[in-house]
Amino acid sequence: MKTDGEQRFIKLMIVEDQKEVREGLRYLLDLDPRIQVVKTFERADELLEFLPGLSLPDMVLMDIGLPGLSGIEATKAIRKKFPEMKVIILTVFEDEEKLLSSIRAGANGYILKNTKPEMLLEQLLSAASDGTPLSPQVARRLFEDIKRRGDDENHEDYGLTPREKQIISDVADGMTSPEIARKHNIADSTAKKHILHIYQKLGVSSKAEFVRKAIRENLA
Repeated sequence: MKTDGEQRFIKLMIVEDQKEVREGLRYLLDLDPRIQVVKTFERADELLEFLPGLSLPDMVLMDIGLPGLSGIEATKAIRKKFPEMKVIILTVFEDEEKLLSSIRAGANGYILKNTKPEMLLEQLLSAASDGTPLSPQVARRLFEDIKRRGDDENHEDYGLTPREKQIISDVADGMTSPEIARKHNIADSTAKKHILHIYQKLGVSSKAEFVRKAIRENLA
């Protein structure tokens, strides 16, 4: 995220093979002064060829089902070469296999294309602040699937309080800290403090690490 005087904005690139979707996303995101769409691509391999000669963007919004190199393969390549760059998957696919493959590839978030515009903007801004946006239906389906697998390993409980366990579940549902605050009738600052304490107990420093650990250890 860059600063231009008092105006902070996210430099973002879009990879989407459908022209009408690509142009629609650019139009929508360009309406928000906090986001600057610097370039769009039809194919992921075009982006990878283009990146070395560029001032790197803060974030890439990536489709999965692309011609040539898939969005998941491209995500893995980007995160390996440019680890500071965030990659957010934007797709129609809700299945756990693609979600898990995206997370393993290093994706910083996974958003469905039917997400409402205002929620999409909120999730991108969250990702820019080290959030890990997941569409709520995808997040809950993922955690339910993990529970169905019946992992019998004895995982550490990390001394989590009942409230902290509730908040982990809320995050699994894709809720933001203001939404968590409203649900529990607490201040936004208190919700953020709870999340910080959870990070400390789990030994993680970002939502991306938190999500991976929660998935692996079935904490929600």
